[in-house]
Amino acid sequence: MKKSNKKVLIAVLVLLASVGFLIYRGLANTSVYYMTAGELKTSTLGRQLGADQTVRVGGLVVDGSIDYNQRDLSLRFSIKDENNPQEVIDALYNGAKPDAFEPEIEALLEGTYDRDKNLFLADTLLVKCPSKYESEQENPKEARQ
Repeated sequence: MKKSNKKVLIAVLVLLASVGFLIYRGLANTSVYYMTAGELKTSTLGRQLGADQTVRVGGLVVDGSIDYNQRDLSLRFSIKDENNPQEVIDALYNGAKPDAFEPEIEALLEGTYDRDKNLFLADTLLVKCPSKYESEQENPKEARQ
């Protein structure tokens, strides 16, 4: 093998190794566990999560638990597991309250969980749009007449 071919081969290998490393680091930083409120509180995996490990948790907003301070943009509420309603987690989100945020709506939070305080510190809050925004399906036969 010629000297120039060896240099090209080494450069290609270094480039492939670098790209592979960047892909690995990118996936490792963006992968996040998803759990329901009940799973986060009771599962073995939920108990093993570190205080600084990011997790996504989903649940229904508990009626009567919403406390929003518009001045400080601080939203406190609780979520419960849809399949296990006695499992409740308190949540704190600093940011504007979504327009569709209301009791018994499905919420998805991303952040960290403090097991000792049973408090989820959310960096991101998403809510499922209520059914009142969904359009009704037209009957195709009626539409043709």
